[in-house]
Amino acid sequence: MQIQRRNYTIIEILFVISLIVIIISMVMPAFRESREKARFARWLGFNKQCSSDPACVINFNFQEGKGSTLTNSAAGNENVKFMAKDYYGKVKGSNFLVKNGDWVTGRWWKGKRALHFDGTTIVEIANIDAINFGEQDDYTIIVWLKFDLLNQWATPFSKSYAANYAQYDLYYDSTSYPATQTTPAYSALFEVDVCRTCVGYDNMYRNSKGTLSPSVQIDTNHWFMIALRNKAAKSSASSPPNSVNNHVVDVFWNGYLLNGSRATNNADATGTLCNAKLILGAMRFWAGQNSGDGSLGCFFNGRMDEFLVFKRALQDSEIRGHYMMGQEHNY
Repeated sequence: MQIQRRNYTIIEILFVISLIVIIISMVMPAFRESREKARFARWLGFNKQCSSDPACVINFNFQEGKGSTLTNSAAGNENVKFMAKDYYGKVKGSNFLVKNGDWVTGRWWKGKRALHFDGTTIVEIANIDAINFGEQDDYTIIVWLKFDLLNQWATPFSKSYAANYAQYDLYYDSTSYPATQTTPAYSALFEVDVCRTCVGYDNMYRNSKGTLSPSVQIDTNHWFMIALRNKAAKSSASSPPNSVNNHVVDVFWNGYLLNGSRATNNADATGTLCNAKLILGAMRFWAGQNSGDGSLGCFFNGRMDEFLVFKRALQDSEIRGHYMMGQEHNY
């Protein structure tokens, strides 16, 4: 008996391929959302672990999604005088009047929330006792943000930039420096003030081999993690030449240590500690707590969806781990 084989026409083959493409296009969104939910759950678990760290004093994860108050979830601090609820954040305008926050989507899945800063919005932290850091305090500040505008001097956070008291702050710098006979052209990325030390950080970071890579790019399309770390040096010999009073200031971009060899003259502070409250979203140009004294400026335009403060100098690997747990993924 002879079996007759049937040959498929090109139209039938194309029809089957079309059906497969349609099925895949129907399944992929659900698969992608499931994967984003899993990533969100993983990050949320990690964020809760950060709150349990005995050195964590502020953990804003911006998951409120409504209202004018950011809840501090740092519940594991061992200091008996520390109360996390005393370090809540209040959303305000440039006139220091409380307002409802403009809540938007965060880094990835729609469940991740963020607060939008429109160039007039700030968040003021209610208390300062546990975050009144000086040069000899070990501490680390981590912030996740996305720029809407790359304005020069845009400031994600600041405690004081007053005369004599530039306690601690970090701001974006867009200055371009031309090449010389000894150095290639480069761009300035960030500057920080920690009491009497002002340091500039450029578009070069230390890669896994320990060498400098000039490939740091800041844009308005991606989220970035920026960390400021202050560490009291063990001896004067270990303190870099642009630091004073024997402490080391580091800035990390997406988990990598930036090159910070450029001394600046933008702050000539002589004091160390002051009574200014910490704010997110602008530079604070005075040293007292009275909102009516001094002024605000250098506003940040963009989104923020995580802000953490640790009363210890996190290790490089820990800072890198924070980035790996919260980074964007392109699928």
